[in-house]
Amino acid sequence: MSTTLSHSGLPPGVGRFDLLRIFEQVARPGFGLSSTAVALVRHYVLKTMDGDYLSGHICAVWTQACRFAEALGLTPRSINSAERELEQAGFIVRNAGINGERAGDRKDGAIVWAAGINLAPLVDRFAEMQTKADALELQARAIQQCRAEIRQLGQRIREADDDDLRERAEIILPDGRTARINSIDRLIAIREALSATLDAIETAPDPEPRALKTSGAPEENCAPNIQNKKSSRKRTTPERDPLERIRPATALSVATDGYRSLVEALGGPTWPNLVEASWRSRGRLGISQVTWGRACQQFGRERAALSVLLIDRNFELPTGHRYRVLSPGRCLAGMMRRAKAASINLAGLFVAAEREAQRETRCGEMPLETSPPPELPLGPMTDLTAKLMASFEKRVIAEQHRRHTDG
Repeated sequence: MSTTLSHSGLPPGVGRFDLLRIFEQVARPGFGLSSTAVALVRHYVLKTMDGDYLSGHICAVWTQACRFAEALGLTPRSINSAERELEQAGFIVRNAGINGERAGDRKDGAIVWAAGINLAPLVDRFAEMQTKADALELQARAIQQCRAEIRQLGQRIREADDDDLRERAEIILPDGRTARINSIDRLIAIREALSATLDAIETAPDPEPRALKTSGAPEENCAPNIQNKKSSRKRTTPERDPLERIRPATALSVATDGYRSLVEALGGPTWPNLVEASWRSRGRLGISQVTWGRACQQFGRERAALSVLLIDRNFELPTGHRYRVLSPGRCLAGMMRRAKAASINLAGLFVAAEREAQRETRCGEMPLETSPPPELPLGPMTDLTAKLMASFEKRVIAEQHRRHTDG
């Protein structure tokens, strides 16, 4: 077999360690190679020189298998098996001399001839491995997005408090977790099955229409309507959450520039991205993981994300502003305590914000160059939100001071 097998070289700006990094990314998930084979290629690359990867050069190693075995803490048989694996996968060429002897020679830093392990196939497949790495990254993003949507569906199913719905969901996803599921096709199937089951329950017609107790008093001043009889087991789902009327883009309309940039970097305005952005922002705002977890448990992940979005907005108000949030953690804790006694109408706040933004768009006639909008636009919605955030924070501070005094 020829001992002078050359290659076409790596692309401009790409070095041997870039080649190794791409190979390690795709070797196991993309080509099913063993960890021993991956470690062996790493040793191959470390034994070579940068000039070996230039076009028309020979890239090879001729270290004996027993030496590789000592370096990796393995047996020579394991090394030979890994080399056969790499050869069958098309990443190396074994061209040892008589009786399997390995040898080679360099002249002026370049390999003149080599009998051992030739890495020309590995070098020539860089573009293929790069494409494979990009495809795996897209697949990983799709899997992450699908898992997030499944978690949201699971949360809605738990909030429905319907035993029949839970039993169906348990059949579709027995343990309720998707961490060990790496097949995007299976995840999509689970998501669609859960979504269809939930829609079937929520849209099921009421078999026994019942009159509701009503009152002539204004709707906002009266107690909720109470049905004459207990709801049917098939209709235990609560009314559709008003939060569903809020679009992620609407929520971003009242967010700070930094928050919006973070959402765009995550892929755009979607509920999973808003949840992730709020999770990342809570660290910057000084909101503890425990407080965030309690908010998610009490409000749900979407409401918790919206709460952090509003807190972040008021935290960015100018220093000395009377409604500026000084302690985001206390503010979120105050919102949770307030929610136990009275409802926090986040849906109403954001719908009002959307209407205000639409009104400003229709009525805006001032040229941008003569009157640029401030970073945090003022208006009735901004003032209302700021007052709410400040009141939540003050309540927590007052309660902490009272407990300290009583103690």
